[in-house]
Amino acid sequence: MQKDYRHLNEIAEPGVFKKWQEVDAVIYAFTDLGIKVAINDEYSGLVYGNEVYDEYHKGQKIKAFIKAVRADGKIDVSLQPEQGNHVFSTADRIFQELEQAGGKLRFNDLSTPEEIRNRFQISKTVFKQAIGKLYKQRKIMITDKGIEIVR
Repeated sequence: MQKDYRHLNEIAEPGVFKKWQEVDAVIYAFTDLGIKVAINDEYSGLVYGNEVYDEYHKGQKIKAFIKAVRADGKIDVSLQPEQGNHVFSTADRIFQELEQAGGKLRFNDLSTPEEIRNRFQISKTVFKQAIGKLYKQRKIMITDKGIEIVR
């Protein structure tokens, strides 16, 4: 039986949510703009399609983050934490995957956004920021063939 989400508030009053606040969400619809989510079973929010890097299904429970409450009261939602925190966690994950792959991966700045999205479920922008962070920490080398752990 499909749950009814018509009771959800489409508008949030100022101050109800803080920017980047973590919330419980349930996916209840897919639209041309993106994914509609029920936030804390009280509000309706939208994750824009260009910010979705994985497969999801109706009824799926997820952790989400309040990206913004717009001037019209509608809620923009992200499936990733604030970008700074996301880059740190992504850099750690990429480094772990590098270690598991024997120290080399065939991904770099020249990889396509689709290749990066399929492998890491992140945008190319976040990928480049994460490998840039690892490079500055002298943990990896970036070559024309990919990235490698510095030994």
